[in-house]
Amino acid sequence: MELPLSPTVMRSLLVVCLLGMEVQAAMFLSRRRMTFWQYVGWGMLAGVVPVLGPFLVILLRPGRPFIKYGRSHRLFRHSKLAKVFLALSRRWG
Repeated sequence: MELPLSPTVMRSLLVVCLLGMEVQAAMFLSRRRMTFWQYVGWGMLAGVVPVLGPFLVILLRPGRPFIKYGRSHRLFRHSKLAKVFLALSRRWG
């Protein structure tokens, strides 16, 4: 069985994956505490370096996080999905 992947389909899939990585890096940066120019600089790094940029932004973790997540966090305690995961981790852990 042969898949008919034309060059245009492959290019469009590549562009969709690159845009997805850019969105992921932007979402990560939105949760960090930095100045405006730091956001601009890290955003430019993620945009200019096509494949490695988003990975570098997430791996280097610029700035400080807005919220420290953990079991004591209010949203975490009251989330139904979090309660399910905690129950499963207690059962198997």
